[in-house]
Amino acid sequence: MEYKLDLDTIKDKFNFDSSIRHNPKIPVEILPYKATFKDEQFNFKEVVGEFLRLVGQKKISSEVNPEQLVETVLKSIEFRDINQKNEFKQMIKTLFIDENNQLFLFHPQTLYYINTVEKENRRLGEFLYSVLWNGRATWEISKEEHQTDDLMGSLIFKALPELKSEEIQSQKFAVLLPEISELFAIDFAWLSTKKDLFTQQFEKLLAYYYFFYITQMSRKIETLFAKHEKSISPIYFTFEEEERLSKTRVSYEYGWKNIERTINQMFTHVNFLKMLNLTVEQSGGIYFYQDISEIIRTSSNEEIYELERSVEKLILQYQEALTDVKWNQMNLNSEQYDSSILNKLLLLFNMIDYQFNNSSRSSRYKDFKAWFTHFCQRTFLKSRGRSGKMLILDTDYLLFLTKVIIKDDPKIRLKKLFEQFEIRGIIYDRDTQVAIIEYFEKLNLLEKKSDSGDAIYVKAFL
Repeated sequence: MEYKLDLDTIKDKFNFDSSIRHNPKIPVEILPYKATFKDEQFNFKEVVGEFLRLVGQKKISSEVNPEQLVETVLKSIEFRDINQKNEFKQMIKTLFIDENNQLFLFHPQTLYYINTVEKENRRLGEFLYSVLWNGRATWEISKEEHQTDDLMGSLIFKALPELKSEEIQSQKFAVLLPEISELFAIDFAWLSTKKDLFTQQFEKLLAYYYFFYITQMSRKIETLFAKHEKSISPIYFTFEEEERLSKTRVSYEYGWKNIERTINQMFTHVNFLKMLNLTVEQSGGIYFYQDISEIIRTSSNEEIYELERSVEKLILQYQEALTDVKWNQMNLNSEQYDSSILNKLLLLFNMIDYQFNNSSRSSRYKDFKAWFTHFCQRTFLKSRGRSGKMLILDTDYLLFLTKVIIKDDPKIRLKKLFEQFEIRGIIYDRDTQVAIIEYFEKLNLLEKKSDSGDAIYVKAFL
């Protein structure tokens, strides 16, 4: 397969002739973020609604307005007097409208009716649909199958806007880690059979797999053109029940601190990959670093020579287009590979990263990663005094993920449980394992067949 950069298209898309436009649109995107971040726009519940509507290929005929919903229910009932109507109205609001003036999630189908107001949340839902659902068949939450016997719930359902079918959209984002989408499919299939658990906890599953995908992606792309040995590289978490957490712990050095470094360069990777994917022969997908490395390895000397000249020209054009950067202060010697063309590509990557950190564009660099780091701060990232920020699994998440792993089995070996956490990207050091075991003992979830650690089981629980 011949691989040729389309320099004219790169120049046009990145607007080399004027003020460089980083992160231009391409047919298949890599990440859903923009280079401007506003924390008030982020709402993961909105992402859940968008994701499930895409999975079910559903569209709401109109947004759910809680006030109108209550009025529609009231119109369907005859009341003896105004006092009775007002009392019933208050009862509906208490039972079915939450403190944020949103429909309370009392049934799986209500997840379809979560309004997705911000387009950034809609875009994140589209991203997760692409990379986690990964082209699987449409899956619908069946209203008949899960129909509520509750009269009040039935009245709410009748008042909700109509759900319409919507055509399957084309793949908008590239899938780098199909092995994660395979795991997600297994966990999703099980959770979808548990009506109440699915309704109340699906957001937890989607949030964790979002974290899982992005962190694994960052680990994979940080190696650039070097071979990435592991498909999944578990990240160290601690547990909120632990009292002593210090910088000497393995979980500190190889937890968030390790991930943050790779997350910091996300915007550089996205722009570099977009340049590398503007080619003469468009593949219809995305070439990641390993794909390009393999193509180069099997290319003829003539093809490599031509590609190398193109990269040299691209480096010069990029350098000339950014006149506000003091390039003479950058170390332009990038010798990491035994291949001249890969070293030139590495130089281009370093130049993109350098200019973001040494120009007025540094704010975009920080804002791009903020979409993910802000999410982490709301879910798994907590400050532990002098130890700084650490990835911490709270008791709710520990129990939920344990349920997901055990599924319908009556129990699981403790050793296997920890192995299954690793498969899902979570690893614990010895101290955290002890804290988790003590917590399980406190809840009477452990079953010991003998004093051997291999003969300890964690029992299934509701």
